[in-house]
Amino acid sequence: MTKQPLKTKLLNATTDNIKTVVEALKQGDVVGLPTETVYGLAGNALRDESIAKIFLFKSRPSFDPLIVHVPETLTSCQALADAEIINLMAMSQPQISTCDKLIQLFWPGPLTLIFPKHERISDLVTSSLPTVGLRSPSHPVAQQVLKLSGLPLAAPSANQFGRISPTKSQHVIEELGEFLNYCLEGGECSVGLESTIATVNLQGEVSVLRPGGVSLEALESCLEKSFRGLHTELGLPSVASHSPMAPGLLESHYAPKKQMFRLETRFQEFDFKWLKENFAGLKAENEELSLLSPFPLSAEIHRRALKNFNRVNFHYLAEDENDSLTAAHTLFSKLRELDSNPSALILCELPQSDKALWPAIRDRLTRASKKWSL
Repeated sequence: MTKQPLKTKLLNATTDNIKTVVEALKQGDVVGLPTETVYGLAGNALRDESIAKIFLFKSRPSFDPLIVHVPETLTSCQALADAEIINLMAMSQPQISTCDKLIQLFWPGPLTLIFPKHERISDLVTSSLPTVGLRSPSHPVAQQVLKLSGLPLAAPSANQFGRISPTKSQHVIEELGEFLNYCLEGGECSVGLESTIATVNLQGEVSVLRPGGVSLEALESCLEKSFRGLHTELGLPSVASHSPMAPGLLESHYAPKKQMFRLETRFQEFDFKWLKENFAGLKAENEELSLLSPFPLSAEIHRRALKNFNRVNFHYLAEDENDSLTAAHTLFSKLRELDSNPSALILCELPQSDKALWPAIRDRLTRASKKWSL
């Protein structure tokens, strides 16, 4: 298929431009929208035409549900029900109390909660599931659009399905510029990593389906015994049947186009000589190798890698374990950089820490790569 010329107008977030974008949304168009996590591809969650465009432009499978964004003025389950976004009658009182607590503590912000959906929400949004993921973004531009439009907005990441999420407006244009009429400029995303997705059961207990911009520690601190932790088994069995219960749970996601493998060990134990002798794509003398690690690699690892390869690119996400915010902010931009450099292969080492945002970073790297096995 011949790639069409880019048509997206990148608009500064002035009052007039926001009004232009809101009018486009009301007419069924979809737009690039900045949030604090990543740039979203936003469309009216009440309109099938808009949601169909999102799936079409992203080449996203229809079985993968979308997150819906709401204004910060909807600060309780009752307010969401009054706005005809959730079905309050399908929720227990403990469930409502816990959801209200989480909304008060973490909205607006990078936390998505799973609710029984109101019938007004398009079934295309939820992939025909009876539930919908909701969050209120903290980015001021997103909030202005939500408040002025009066619409709940479905807004998955504004990139081709399964590829690296966009953290700058230019990424949106590179990925979807042939389809979109408008993208609002909101600067580089402050978090740079998608939201944490959590579900609350009838007893008011909280399980995390996808780690993200709100840490597991922050949730545990406020929920105490009601926090059941990270339960990937709630999402992963549904992957096998191609019906995930929330976005971002597919085995392959956030991936660069070139080959990327994750190590089960650390680079400290990795056999670069074996790689040189056995990996066909790296046998030529001029082939480059890219290494991605959570923190700077030692001089000894540099020496061993360069002993076997003439060209090695060394990349890392943060200076040390205490700076997961920088690592999260850097991750997707770093993957785009690696995808565009001339290396034949990317090898990554997964962060091992379970603190702060490292579990979310490990999750994204795992889904973006294939397991390396000798």
